[in-house]
Amino acid sequence: MRANPGGTIGLADIVGRNALVQELWRILQSQSLVLTSERRIGKTCVIRKMKEECADPGVVCVLRDLEALRSPQEFVEALYSDVETLLARGDRARLKLQRLLSKLGGLEVHDIKLPKLTPHWKNLLFALMEDVFETDERMIVFFWDELPLFIHNVSKTSGEAAAMEMLDVLRSLRQRHSRLRMVFTGSVGLHLVVKALRRGSYANDPTNDMQLVEVRPLDEPDGVSLAAQLIEGESIGMPAASAALARAVSEATGHIPYYIHCLVAHMAGSKLPIAETSVRQLLDSLISNPNDPAHFRYYRERLHVYYEPQEEAIALAALDALAVVDQPQIFDDLLNLVRHKIPEAAAESVRDTLNLLSKDHYISRQAGARGYDFRYSIVRRWWKSERG
Repeated sequence: MRANPGGTIGLADIVGRNALVQELWRILQSQSLVLTSERRIGKTCVIRKMKEECADPGVVCVLRDLEALRSPQEFVEALYSDVETLLARGDRARLKLQRLLSKLGGLEVHDIKLPKLTPHWKNLLFALMEDVFETDERMIVFFWDELPLFIHNVSKTSGEAAAMEMLDVLRSLRQRHSRLRMVFTGSVGLHLVVKALRRGSYANDPTNDMQLVEVRPLDEPDGVSLAAQLIEGESIGMPAASAALARAVSEATGHIPYYIHCLVAHMAGSKLPIAETSVRQLLDSLISNPNDPAHFRYYRERLHVYYEPQEEAIALAALDALAVVDQPQIFDDLLNLVRHKIPEAAAESVRDTLNLLSKDHYISRQAGARGYDFRYSIVRRWWKSERG
């Protein structure tokens, strides 16, 4: 196996996700899913594996990346493209959608043409899904990657009202059709998008009927196995020392698949000596690379895009403090450290921001832990290098 940081991973090269895939399919028997985790943990690989390896004849899987879509109209057009083969099965197919399109002036004689009539997208979507489930008796699972980013795009291009309505319509569809399942994933948490909408007039909880599941880093044996396969594929180091080297690589990256790929690729092109004892030095040279091949700066840039100015300032102060002290901090101590930079910071504002950082996987408070700390050591290492 060759190192492929950021590229499309072949299904055979997706390591350590079989148990998770089985558990997700078990949940989907009864409800839809929101997959959450830090970026690059492997959510997209998981849903690709679920779709491509689904052998149940009673299930239809549809996978689409929504990142490029900007409006509800584009979403309906993409959905129609994805389910068109299902609609073509019977004489009754398309009937509701055809009748509606005839009224709207968007029906072609030999094919469906969706009219560019944005106000009608909701009715088109409801009619399309009714046709699908009248035509096909199987359970249909829509894997929608980057759904939060799509909702964010809708908010920016079509307005917050359209973004709110899109979330509510998707929930309504789940309630109407018992054989419909949705799986949401994305590099941005949906909670950030909903939070922004709630600053306006949005009060609904659009995913309270869906189960939230965190995609975690690989278990240690799987992380070591992935690192070993990549080290072998890149012909790095001496074979006799490859097991120890693989363990050191997996541990240094927190068993996160993307960073394992990044570090092994960096090792393959490095002039530094390759050995178990040099892995930390190699990781530091990856982190300090001005070209940022592992895209660590996303952790800083995301705060500016999705956090309010006061939240961003508190988040930066808290993360800077945790990176420097290099150990967990109870709330009162962390509050004092934040106030060294922001004397006027209110305790509840700091607490709310820490909660937001926890949802975004920057920090954590694990059971039995003394206080707040970085969730992943590799992120702490970069943060300290970049801002320490």
